[in-house]
Amino acid sequence: MVQDMTFLKSKLYHRKYLISNKHNKPKMNSKLNSENIQKLQKALAENPNDINLMNTLAIGYLNNPSLVKDKEDLRLMEKAYATKKTIKSTHNLAWFYFLECWGSLEKALEIQKECILMQPKSFYPYSLYGYLLLENNQLHEAIENLEIAYSKHKSREITHNLGTAYAKSGNFDIAKEYLVAVTNDKDIENRSKHNLAIVKIQLGEKEDARKIVKELEQEINKCDEIDSFEVAYLYYLLNDYDSAYSCCQNCDWNHYALFSWQHIPYLIYINDIDTYHRLVAGEIDNQENLIKQIKDNHQNWDDYSEEEKQEELVELKSEVMRLTNLEKKFALDKPNININNYYLLESCGCLLFGCDEHGNLQDDR
Repeated sequence: MVQDMTFLKSKLYHRKYLISNKHNKPKMNSKLNSENIQKLQKALAENPNDINLMNTLAIGYLNNPSLVKDKEDLRLMEKAYATKKTIKSTHNLAWFYFLECWGSLEKALEIQKECILMQPKSFYPYSLYGYLLLENNQLHEAIENLEIAYSKHKSREITHNLGTAYAKSGNFDIAKEYLVAVTNDKDIENRSKHNLAIVKIQLGEKEDARKIVKELEQEINKCDEIDSFEVAYLYYLLNDYDSAYSCCQNCDWNHYALFSWQHIPYLIYINDIDTYHRLVAGEIDNQENLIKQIKDNHQNWDDYSEEEKQEELVELKSEVMRLTNLEKKFALDKPNININNYYLLESCGCLLFGCDEHGNLQDDR
């Protein structure tokens, strides 16, 4: 399926970062092993309606994926929720849906809303709900819940995401206050610094922003989250197209879907028209080859239904048309890019009640 880079990066971020919480370091000696899991299985068989046992066993499975069969971890969370809707069972299920079931953001939001209506006391539910709302671009509600979480626990993750929510809603002065506060607070992947650069550009503080961008450029190889294309976008916002293109050239273009970005093709177009023509022609050939494969019933598409194949054909043909007309658009003006697609969120981390692995609360209190 033809997907834009924002979606692809979001999906990678979702799987890679949500479960890791730099402030909740794992207690490896508390991790449930296979023997303990067998004991929990036996205890649950003797007490089939004990939702705390369901929760503990589900988390044990999560930490031991090799022992999971038929999504037993998720099914246990669903059973606990169905047995008795408590803050713990509801919140943990919402967290599981978001982490374990890609594409279940709406379902996670619906369940977590139920949790919030129970008026939880701890920051866990508000932090998760705010994060989910922010992922779904429900900015007003995200700010409301992240503010509550912040009042209860001023963690790096909450502060960063609250600042980012304000930034995405256009409240740049408030956003700057929160992001400045966390740029030196274990900003290991430079996400806060990156977002602060965008905010300062929007506030017209371009010299300050340029200093931050130069720092990010020097630290590209130190973190996985921000690569040369990300820094190129910041230079693009500063209208410094020479520096932006220079950053682009530091990447191996063979490893990127170049035309999934908006600013990268434009930078190539204004700096090296021959290379641009070669890359566009190659990408159009790729799309047309995929179209031919589908029409010829190539085995690569055997797992797709006829309806799915038709959807792919529509998207692929649309992409060929877009690529064909792209140079004409660039000749008229540079791409107008939605900055909200480029802010980076900070993982809310493991917020499961009862997760001894991360030293979490056993229940809401």
